[in-house]
Amino acid sequence: MPNPEDATLRINASPSKEFFIHMLTRDVQLTKAIIDLVDNCVDGARRLNGDGRFDGLWVRIELSSASFSITDNCGGIPVDTARNYAFRFGRPKNAEETPNSMGLFGVGMKRTFFKLGNQFEVNSKCKTEGFTMKVNVKDWIGEEEDTNNPEGWHFNFDTLETDLPQDPAREVGTAITVSDLHPTVAETLQLENFHAQLILELKTAHSLSIQQGLGITVNHVPVALQSHNLFVSTEFKPSMKELEYPREQIDGQQGSPVYVKLLAGLATRSLPEGGWYVFCNGRMVLNADKTELSIWGPSHEMRQYHPDFAYFRGYAFFDSEHSALLPWTTTKNGVDSDSALYRKVQLEMIEISKPVIAFLSGWAKQRYEAETSDDQLDTALTRAQAVEVATMDAPTTFSVAFQPRPQAGPRVQRIQYSKPYDEVEKAKTLLNVRSLKEVGERTFDYYMEYEGGN
Repeated sequence: MPNPEDATLRINASPSKEFFIHMLTRDVQLTKAIIDLVDNCVDGARRLNGDGRFDGLWVRIELSSASFSITDNCGGIPVDTARNYAFRFGRPKNAEETPNSMGLFGVGMKRTFFKLGNQFEVNSKCKTEGFTMKVNVKDWIGEEEDTNNPEGWHFNFDTLETDLPQDPAREVGTAITVSDLHPTVAETLQLENFHAQLILELKTAHSLSIQQGLGITVNHVPVALQSHNLFVSTEFKPSMKELEYPREQIDGQQGSPVYVKLLAGLATRSLPEGGWYVFCNGRMVLNADKTELSIWGPSHEMRQYHPDFAYFRGYAFFDSEHSALLPWTTTKNGVDSDSALYRKVQLEMIEISKPVIAFLSGWAKQRYEAETSDDQLDTALTRAQAVEVATMDAPTTFSVAFQPRPQAGPRVQRIQYSKPYDEVEKAKTLLNVRSLKEVGERTFDYYMEYEGGN
């Protein structure tokens, strides 16, 4: 049997740093990489304030063609976490978890540094300790890469403070600066439309954290709150269901379960905002989904998303102390449709949606037959209260007590038919009209005038 100590028998399988960085950063969008850093800030806020409120805590992002910086007052990175876990490439099994964290695979922060530029600096201040760390990526890549030199994959503290006396006035938080930006990044970070896109994506991804009081700014512009409401009244009641999945059934390990809260109901009519919203530990990973990834389409025995369903909203909240159990992708920009847990919950999402979709389909049929109008439903919804879904905690079943009224005036019906394109265009010219609706109305009026005795 070969002697494992014999160096002549050893085959070098160590990774190339340059290749590793290229593969780590190539498929992540710049906005998504930056939002990964905000995820870490939220995790810090949770370590600092375990009560779920972030009032007084903030994250400030500064973008320019010269540098990128993100600063927060969310508690800082503990020295032991920085030394053993935070800067590892991947999360070690023995890493201490932040309960209900957004940090997942241990790649987000490093990936963002490498995505942005060639130099980064981290300055962390906790209550009784702190550190600074400066890394020149080009120099780090150039260090000897050898399995006999594991130090080649390490970083070093530049300053380190421990066992500091308690000081209530000490500001705790993390400041990160990336400079010597890659040329394409430098060009992008100065664009106003990139700033707007980043603000929009932050508003979406961290809507729950902002609702809990966290302030986020991009170049001093606040990221506004995106509310998530369902209408509740004596006429309309949404569905709400809570589920619990033991950890043993997910990965065979002992530990806290995964909790799921599902809601479905009616909200203000909006074609782009209608659909399903999915959150994992408070981070939105699916935004107004209208595809089979949530419930829509024949593979789920459901109709495709349609303008008739623009009043529909569905929400799924997955929460667990163990973030790896949740069905999100590594980029946190979607759900893992192969997850057995997600497939189970997806069936529940379909069932909770069916009565809402049935109501909206029936309403649309009445409207198309001109017995009702959207104005009646809109008016009824204005009488309801828009309730934030995160505050709903009592199981309910979707119900509608609203009764549509026949449309005022003479009863009318809708007529639809198809004719060859060229003939319809000729009719438009002869009638001197622009729309198909006008063609139908004018030809019907013409027929009734000469053949109907009007």
